[in-house]
Amino acid sequence: MHILYVTQGYKPAYRIGGPIGAASAAAEGMAARGHRVTVFTTNNNLDEDLDVPVDQPVLVDGVEVWYFRHQDLMRRYLWWSKYLSQSSGFLYAPALAASIRKLLPSVDIVHTQMPFIYPTMIAGRLAISAGKPLFYSQHGVFHPSRLEYRALKKRLYIELVEKPIMRRASGLIALTPDEIDSYCALGIKTRSFVVPNGVDVAEFRRQPHTQLLSTLGIGQSDQVILFLGRLHPAKGADLLLDAFVRVASKHPKSVLVIAGPDEYGFAREFRDKAARQNIESRIRIPGMVTGELKLDLLARADLFVLPSIGEGLSVAILEALASGTPVILSPECNLPIVGELKAGAIVPRDVNLLAQAISRFLCDPELRCAASEAAFALARDKFAWPSIIGKLESIYLDAI
Repeated sequence: MHILYVTQGYKPAYRIGGPIGAASAAAEGMAARGHRVTVFTTNNNLDEDLDVPVDQPVLVDGVEVWYFRHQDLMRRYLWWSKYLSQSSGFLYAPALAASIRKLLPSVDIVHTQMPFIYPTMIAGRLAISAGKPLFYSQHGVFHPSRLEYRALKKRLYIELVEKPIMRRASGLIALTPDEIDSYCALGIKTRSFVVPNGVDVAEFRRQPHTQLLSTLGIGQSDQVILFLGRLHPAKGADLLLDAFVRVASKHPKSVLVIAGPDEYGFAREFRDKAARQNIESRIRIPGMVTGELKLDLLARADLFVLPSIGEGLSVAILEALASGTPVILSPECNLPIVGELKAGAIVPRDVNLLAQAISRFLCDPELRCAASEAAFALARDKFAWPSIIGKLESIYLDAI
């Protein structure tokens, strides 16, 4: 097969978050199975642009990737819009459409990776016009809680742009059963397939391998609570900080690490709140972490906490599980199996309940140890990439 993936960004655009790693893994997995894979994307990396060749093919880990130069029309003509947030925007890429038209005759499958952006809109429309099998991934953005942000604009865009594409797609890809429900809630009856994100367990470690954690001021006796993700209102880092305020005095060795790109200037607010509570020395906000530091931080953490208002299937959660780190998640993270297998806990987005759950794990080393083993086994047995890529390959072949 010749598979065309179209997405908002591609590695090393890791500031965008989990969808980038998931799309890269799928592309590389298909290439490793002998398929020809092309990726059309932009040079976007959230609040910055990648320093990569644009509008030409680049070989990235065995995959042919085209990074197209994007234009932010709103910020170009409305200078004040840059102060609203650091979100990626519509990602209009002038050279993209002509390149898709040129490539489409040789393509067997088109798979778009994110709504609300120009690259996937134009790819979906052109694939349908050319009669090519089209698969459509939403990555959790149609979760009802996520649609509450800029609700009017999103609803209008979904009606005018996304629904006509979804209705004519060959299939909708859902990360969880909850995503199928969110498609149905929009009135879309196109056939859906559950294909979760995966994780390469071999890439992660159960114990830190370097001394890099000392750069964050993390000592050997500290109990580390980790938030890893974009500092975005939907992710719940503010709720976690409030919960930490409640447990800090009971657990004097506990340290909260809030790591990730800061989209809304939350870092300053978090530091100010910590200072008012006299716990600023126990808060670490290092920004985005990558490489060895990220691996060591995941391995060192006693708990990973994500009280999000809505997720597709968070790659950060899977990485924490692969590191053997117990996870405390909101129900909206859509991983009830974590609670069922005792790999952590599912806790409603209530600050007192969240604080109680954190305290319960910090108080009980045997509970943490058992949850650590369950977390690692869950990542290894349920979310390994080879079986997930195999399922996706079968779906593509059936469509052809």
